[in-house]
Amino acid sequence: MKRFILAFIAAYIFLFLWGWLLNGVLLKDVYAKTPNLWRTQSEMLGFFHWILIGQALIVFAFVMICAGGFSGGGVIAGIRLGILLEIAAIGMRMGVYTVQPFPGKLIVYGSVGGLIEMIIVGAIVGAIYKPPAASTP
Repeated sequence: MKRFILAFIAAYIFLFLWGWLLNGVLLKDVYAKTPNLWRTQSEMLGFFHWILIGQALIVFAFVMICAGGFSGGGVIAGIRLGILLEIAAIGMRMGVYTVQPFPGKLIVYGSVGGLIEMIIVGAIVGAIYKPPAASTP
């Protein structure tokens, strides 16, 4: 349970900070070009708890999969899991792009940022859930 809590907290902090950097700083200008698609800043703050809960659910599921021994555990397994989950997320973004007028640039940048994010989350969680060292006789 201790490793689970540690992995959850470490991954959650990274996910939160990366989300702020990617969406609040790096992609800020892209979002600004389509103000009709987004809530106002004050409205978003009123819904901020949903971001916190959503990110907690993502991290919880990720850590649960790693804790269950995904692909033997370790950093490489965590990275592999991150890549696979981001491939699924990219597929979902493509579906959203099809039905909503999001800028293609936002989908591409969001997907690249998401891939970086999930690789790092995978490395963090995988490092905490590394397989036990083989004992030598």
